[in-house]
Amino acid sequence: MKGRKATHIPGLDELICDGLPEGTINLITGPAGSAKSLMGMHYVYNGAKYDNEPSIYLTLEESRDSILRAAKAYGMDLEKLEKEGKVYLVDIGKMRVECTASEELEWGLASFETLQDFLKNHISFSHATRLVLDSVTAVGVYYKSTELMRRELFKFARFLKGSGITSMIISEVIGDKDSRYGIEEFIADSLIKMDYESTSGEYRRTVTVKKMRFTKHDPLKHPFLIMENGIEISPDEVIG
Repeated sequence: MKGRKATHIPGLDELICDGLPEGTINLITGPAGSAKSLMGMHYVYNGAKYDNEPSIYLTLEESRDSILRAAKAYGMDLEKLEKEGKVYLVDIGKMRVECTASEELEWGLASFETLQDFLKNHISFSHATRLVLDSVTAVGVYYKSTELMRRELFKFARFLKGSGITSMIISEVIGDKDSRYGIEEFIADSLIKMDYESTSGEYRRTVTVKKMRFTKHDPLKHPFLIMENGIEISPDEVIG
């Protein structure tokens, strides 16, 4: 029987029966500034530090330096874990910029097919068991139609599940939608929605586990804070 991947984020594992089911695809959605990337950093860093599990973080929008600085601000030294061979922080955006014009015309390093080719080799080399893709939004803009993106995303999802890796896929949303393109939630085994909203005249950050296969999870909306060491969720407090 497959186990679970603890996130070690205070409060989150209590909501999801001690962690993400192994081998699943977990969609993290929310508007800009809702701490989606920070959750991904926690997942990779904590897995490497506390569970000794090699982890991959693919960034397509933020630069490698930006991710390192943001993580370090919350006490996560990703660079140190990189040197130990436990974390692999890959700046796909930078690699794409360095492509030739002809490669760009072929959608270069922004397509799901190219990401799959890269990961196929990298997972085998690193023996990684955790993956963060930040974000699927940056991949989607390179497809000429939603139907084409849907087809390629489903292929990519089959590859991830076949590899056995437990992944977090980040998707930035606008408004009340659950995903950017309306299809990501169908390939995901879980959907965790992050948000910030006005409650009694003050803004509060919230997290809701909207679905999670293979898990008896808490479906209610809970507040969270960003503290000195990052995200802290209040599992006993509910926002109605």
